Amino acid sequence: MKQIPSPSKKRLMVLSQLLSQTKTESGKITSVEISEKTGWSEATIRRDIALLELHFGKSNGYSIEELCSAIKNRFSDSSQKKCCVVGLGKLGESFLSNTDFNGSNFVICAGFDTSMNKIEILNSEIPLYSTTSMKKVISENQIEYAILCVPSEKAQEMADRLVSFGIKGIVNCTKSILSLPKEVAVENVNILKALSNVSC
Repeated sequence: MKQIPSPSKKRLMVLSQLLSQTKTESGKITSVEISEKTGWSEATIRRDIALLELHFGKSNGYSIEELCSAIKNRFSDSSQKKCCVVGLGKLGESFLSNTDFNGSNFVICAGFDTSMNKIEILNSEIPLYSTTSMKKVISENQIEYAILCVPSEKAQEMADRLVSFGIKGIVNCTKSILSLPKEVAVENVNILKALSNVSC
């Protein structure tokens, strides 16, 4: 089975979401139509799909159902992935009640903040703790992933601590660019950068 590069994997995951929202009379979709919806080049789309090593024809377009199924099967992982939110300001707090996690294999098991006052006043079904308890809670709950929402000036320090406690992947919602061991996956989510990208 071919190894799929990270950029292609990300595009295919977006394509899967797009396909789940697409209905056509023929039940098919062409690379031209995908290009119109995503802005990706047709060559890029065909190359990404080729990595799936499909065994159905594409002369008149790809079967939406079969393509969507192929992507899901390629990246399916039913194991539960435990996550935590670090930094419970307005952004961090919003993740505690985010319904997008419902039905997924990602489960938020804990929230952390440096302010005990914030922890005490927040109304959440998810257990909340001081950051001083991170090592113990992460270990006991076998948490592997973190959503980082702390102030940018504290991001690197907190990320280093998370990695030392066994965190394997971080979604970085701060403006700080993290420097972490290569085996730790980092996804940067910055709304200002995203706005800059779409305004170019």
